[in-house]
Amino acid sequence: GYCTELLIQLQNKKVDINAYDIEPLKQFLAEIGDSVVAFKTESIVKVHVHTLTPERVLAKCREIGEFLTVKIENMSLQHTESEMAKAEQKAEPQVTVTEAAPQREKKRYGIVAVCNGQGLIEVFTQLGADIIVEGGQTCNPSTNDFLAAFAKVNADNILVFPNNSNIFMAATQAAEMYTDARVLVVPSKYMGTGYVALAYVDQECEDADAMVETLTEAMANVKTGYISPSIRDADIGGVHIEIGDTIGIINKEIVVADKDKVSAALRTVDAMLDEDRFMLTIIAGADTTEEERNALGKHISESHPDIEIYVLDGGQEIYPYIFVAE
Repeated sequence: GYCTELLIQLQNKKVDINAYDIEPLKQFLAEIGDSVVAFKTESIVKVHVHTLTPERVLAKCREIGEFLTVKIENMSLQHTESEMAKAEQKAEPQVTVTEAAPQREKKRYGIVAVCNGQGLIEVFTQLGADIIVEGGQTCNPSTNDFLAAFAKVNADNILVFPNNSNIFMAATQAAEMYTDARVLVVPSKYMGTGYVALAYVDQECEDADAMVETLTEAMANVKTGYISPSIRDADIGGVHIEIGDTIGIINKEIVVADKDKVSAALRTVDAMLDEDRFMLTIIAGADTTEEERNALGKHISESHPDIEIYVLDGGQEIYPYIFVAE
């Protein structure tokens, strides 16, 4: 179907903004689609749904306010084209730079994003990435990898989401070298900030610098947490770590060390969810189980009943769980 994403400005002439209850809208979206995310922040409603009838989503949302941004992408077509491209490339597979879908007309903004794990690649593609550069904490793309990615993008401006502080420099160097389009590196130094910012890309924005400012503002209050196995003994920032422990990291600060992976994940989430947070995205890695995910979801729902929870199957290596708190 169609990946449909909206930002809606509630209007008092249509609803009582302060009293507006988003639950009926969520129920409607669940009836006509899946992968539903809908939440209200002050007078803004954000909607994400996969549906065969995006026109019904637009009509329903128009009843409560006016659109700030609208993005509708045909996932079925993208999937078919992607599978055809993969079949053609089997003789010479591309494992570092992956084209999300063949491009046709030249766009105002093209998007290059760095991530790893099949699930995360699909998520970033659905959010609008044209090219995925596979990389992460232990596999940093080179300047040449980025240049190869830029060459595949048919756009006036290329927005780059490095999604890792170790990759930021290579992306910046490649941006300075590339001459066939203007390349702007978005300061997404964590996977979570890049994931959130992608939803704010507006193809109609005529000022590329203003676009980057908007994306930077969208990332400002996002917290990204990770859990990861420890490979050595250490004492860092008051946290005692022993080899084999699972450590919890928020942005770049180690906040937790625990013998048990699920316990480390729960403690990390608890440290992230202050009173200003309204949504938590859980990106589950390759090394997770359904039992773990259920335990995690149950704890968060009980401990933080006001938090919207969205679970993604990321399939990433290294980090069993990535948490994105908005």
